[in-house]
Amino acid sequence: MSLASLYQRSIVKFAGVGVVSTTSDLVLLKVLLLLHVNVYVATALGFLLGLTVGFFMNGRFVFKTERTPSRYTKYALISIGGLLLTELIIHLLHIDFAVTTAFKAKLVAVAVVFFWNYGWSRFWAFK
Repeated sequence: MSLASLYQRSIVKFAGVGVVSTTSDLVLLKVLLLLHVNVYVATALGFLLGLTVGFFMNGRFVFKTERTPSRYTKYALISIGGLLLTELIIHLLHIDFAVTTAFKAKLVAVAVVFFWNYGWSRFWAFK
């Protein structure tokens, strides 16, 4: 199997894990909001659950490496960086330059941050 096909396969798996971790985040957020938990606390807890699910699944199924506390810390830093990058892209495209709606800017950010998260995860967190 070629190196290119290995990367393609791992990117597809990474995307699948992203769907599962995002769903985990959103389900917990919804449950906590139904329980009248503060929206910011609920959002943070959902983010942490999604982060943790993503870490364990990516370590096991995508990068096939040991999940250690130091790797979790790296993965968390990458995810926080992705969140900040998302905010920056939305701010630039929607607020500063007003070239698109906030939702369309978010879609651009999702695409950019996907590759940010994959690259840093592959070559730093799970290396």
